[in-house]
Amino acid sequence: MTNPPDRGISRRSLLRRAGAVALGGAAVAGVAGCENTTTPVPASGAGGGGKGLLGDPTAGGPVDAAGIPLARRDYPVTLPKIGDSVSSSAKVERGGELRIYNYADYLDPGVIKAFGKLHDVRVTVTTFETLDEAFSKLSTGGLEFDVIFSTPDQLSRLVGRQLVQPLNLELVPNLQTNVWPETISPFYDIGPRYSVPYVVYTTGVGWRNDIVKVNPNALPTVWDALWDARGQRGKVQLLNDPREAIGMAIMRSGSVDLNTEDQKTIDAAVAQLEKLDQDVRVKVSISAYEQLPAGRITIGQMWSGDMLNAVISYLPKGTPASVLSYAYQEVGGPVFNDVITVASAARKPVLAHQFLNYMLNPKVAYDNFVNFVGYQPPQNSIDAASLFKDGVLPANLRSAIVTREAYANGNAYLTLTAEGQRRWDRGWAKFRTS
Repeated sequence: MTNPPDRGISRRSLLRRAGAVALGGAAVAGVAGCENTTTPVPASGAGGGGKGLLGDPTAGGPVDAAGIPLARRDYPVTLPKIGDSVSSSAKVERGGELRIYNYADYLDPGVIKAFGKLHDVRVTVTTFETLDEAFSKLSTGGLEFDVIFSTPDQLSRLVGRQLVQPLNLELVPNLQTNVWPETISPFYDIGPRYSVPYVVYTTGVGWRNDIVKVNPNALPTVWDALWDARGQRGKVQLLNDPREAIGMAIMRSGSVDLNTEDQKTIDAAVAQLEKLDQDVRVKVSISAYEQLPAGRITIGQMWSGDMLNAVISYLPKGTPASVLSYAYQEVGGPVFNDVITVASAARKPVLAHQFLNYMLNPKVAYDNFVNFVGYQPPQNSIDAASLFKDGVLPANLRSAIVTREAYANGNAYLTLTAEGQRRWDRGWAKFRTS
């Protein structure tokens, strides 16, 4: 990330640079021969040749560099099971240290402290700023953790390199009872075999409505608000994330294919970003949650959780929450979630499962949400309407809450083929160097 924040939520840069490429060679060999290797689970009633449907990988269907099919909402995939799950009869490890690898400031310290006290363990969190950085450090073998936070599009990458272990769902009972049904056995990890959901979010436009007089919802696309902000030169943010940034320009052109690998489409989107930078001199960062309430930026591409966190943790004294606004593209715009996994190198695998189950506890998830991170867990018990009725969140930011319906029908940035990933990465590198 360029211009990393000094504090606040470095949620996920989601840099996929060289992601699939890094899984070549030994990673592919490691998957071969494992249970359900590269065998997708066809979507119910989807048929065999519908638009956007992936084919059998043995017949040339799209796969990542580890040979795992590209999961899509209409083509769910069962990830290959590599190794054995921890036994249900294994004792919970006590004492010592539970090691977590996560984005900076993406867990409430109070939640961490309470877990440590509950299990008589010291919980330490090592942070990373980008998933590319995290994957690289994990792959070298120099770092070992018990719990790894990640994203759905990264799962096959982690599985292919054998960095995460299969879950024993008997040790994570809260998964089956507490979260939205769509996140229990998601299309990117049928079972699930490796992950549980953490939080959900949308990507949209946040702005200071007392400074920028704009209504993104009244424009041809909400994204046009950034291109129209010529009077805010130097105070416009673009997310430091190649998929989010280039994808925004693709959506502005009228397409909602966020996983395109078409070179012309990517090139055209990059050209739009270059024009945007020429017009408004964008800041490329992920710190709008802090910079927007402070007025150091006045409008920008943001994640919904960062907008809510701006109110929860960063609004300057005397500045009303009503000056903040958020809008997102309701049809075809990005709506997705992050995940939590157990590392294959976990020294405390049973306790790691306990931590996943703990984070799916309704009270823990709620406290983590409203007391610190601002990112909404997909918990059945959380009534969005009550959050505003009870004054937990300001009414003017209702659009930053993700509904179950929006999540179920939302678009998302998903895993690409190795060549497709290279095309996005080259486009992003061209924009950054220009």
